Amino acid sequence: MTAGHNSELNEKDRQKLFSYYHQKDRDIAAKIKALGDEKKANRQNAKASGFQASKLDHYLKSFLAEDQQKPVDKLKSDRENLAWLGLIPDTGGDLLAQVDRVDGDQLIQAKGYHAGLTNLDRVSGYDGGSADDKLWLEAYDAGKREYETDIPDILARIEAARTNEEPAPDSDDPFGTDDQSDEAA
Repeated sequence: MTAGHNSELNEKDRQKLFSYYHQKDRDIAAKIKALGDEKKANRQNAKASGFQASKLDHYLKSFLAEDQQKPVDKLKSDRENLAWLGLIPDTGGDLLAQVDRVDGDQLIQAKGYHAGLTNLDRVSGYDGGSADDKLWLEAYDAGKREYETDIPDILARIEAARTNEEPAPDSDDPFGTDDQSDEAA
C-alpha cells in the first residue's frame, strides 16, 4: 500500500484512519486557536501601550522578509504616493533625504542592537572576530542588557498606571532610609 492510498482498507479501517487524521487536525486547530488568543491578548496589551496592530504587523512582515529590499521598495513607493498627494514633501525617491545618512558602522550597530533587544541568536553573520563582528556583538549585548534591565521597570510602570498604584520601591524600606544606621536616631 502506498502512502495516501487507502482503497485497500475496509470501511471500518478507513473510518479509524480518518479518525486518526481528524484527531490530529482537531489538536492542531486547538493549538492555533490558543495561539490566536495569545496573539490577540498581546495585541490588546500593545494597543494599551500605544502600539497599533498594523505597526506590529508591518514590523514582523519586514523582519521576516526573505528579501529585505522588498519592504524598502514598498516604503519608497508609499512615500512617492504620499508626495504625489501633497501630504509629505517630495524627496525625489531618496528615503533618507530629510535625515542624515547612516554609515556602515551605524547600520551594523542598529542591526546588532535590534537582535539583542528582540532576543535573537547572538550570531552576527559577519566574519568571526572581524571589526564588524565585534561591533555587532557589542551592540547586541547592549540591546539585550537594556531589555533585561529596563523591561521589568517599564511593565511595572504600565501595570501601576493601569491600577492607579505607585510602583513598588526597589528596596524594602519605602522611605529610602535603608542606608542610614539605627544608631543615628
